[in-house]
Amino acid sequence: MIAIIIFYIHIVGAVYAFSKGYVEHKLVDAFMSLGFVAIIFSVGWTMAGFIVRFFFPENGFGAWLDNDTISLLLVTIFEAILYITYFVKMRDKEAVTA
Repeated sequence: MIAIIIFYIHIVGAVYAFSKGYVEHKLVDAFMSLGFVAIIFSVGWTMAGFIVRFFFPENGFGAWLDNDTISLLLVTIFEAILYITYFVKMRDKEAVTA
């Protein structure tokens, strides 16, 4: 159940990145933003899965918090830090130029 919520958050984030790229630039930039989000998610989930399987038990911590859910939580935290710092820098850059 937690994994489904995390996937939903990622879908909403991908739609946001697509629409922001389309509104601010053009359709090609929207697809590039979508591809960037997809690559960051897939590579991040792979690396987080490796780290979680190395440090945590094989079954995780029960049915609700298995290794895949823990790795999805880890990659979501990493992505949140990455995207927040990216958008804050973009906002600060726009404020300076305006």
